[in-house]
Amino acid sequence: MANPNPKPHVPDWVKDELEKAYHRVQNLTAAQRLWDRVFTEKDRRKCGGTLARAWTPETALTVGMYCTARGTTADRALVEVAHALGFLNDRLRADLLDALREEPAERDPEKPHWDRRAGELRFRGAVVREVPKVGRSHNIVPILDAFEEDGWPPEIDDPLTSGGSDDRRRRAVETLNKQMLKPWMWFQCNGDGTGFRWRAKPRPAKKAAKRKRR
Repeated sequence: MANPNPKPHVPDWVKDELEKAYHRVQNLTAAQRLWDRVFTEKDRRKCGGTLARAWTPETALTVGMYCTARGTTADRALVEVAHALGFLNDRLRADLLDALREEPAERDPEKPHWDRRAGELRFRGAVVREVPKVGRSHNIVPILDAFEEDGWPPEIDDPLTSGGSDDRRRRAVETLNKQMLKPWMWFQCNGDGTGFRWRAKPRPAKKAAKRKRR
């Protein structure tokens, strides 16, 4: 079996979880989902540009494809793919990476993170927006997906209408901003009908501690 062998020091429960994850991701259906929903265009180019070139026994199938795209070890790739495809929750992913001595990459606290599976937009350590029905949200979810895929640059191209309806863009932005749980960030159209922007509210300045009178 082509299963990447975990490090010898890991406990049995880790080996069991990796074994289950391996059988869930090393198939063409999982590879197609990874290719379509998780990989960026840059990732796809690194893997040869097509799934047929990327997913072969010689390249270790789905795990090897992720290693090529993201430059990780096989152990980490297996965990990250299983997590990205919904087979591992956040806690189990963190526990497995810790047991494998593969530290999770730290996120920039000043950039949002869109967790599509949980339907949560997080920023500065808190959930700032919830999307309870991701599958039915055809306006705001593509915007959040596009920002997350690109690493949250200040502006992205419009993933909705490609130069089409200004009204649809405005409604999407209004919906995103209206239901914010915390007013720490907001979205806006870029003004020329080609994309969207996000902006962060400045952190409040810390008040200087008052000196006690002697």
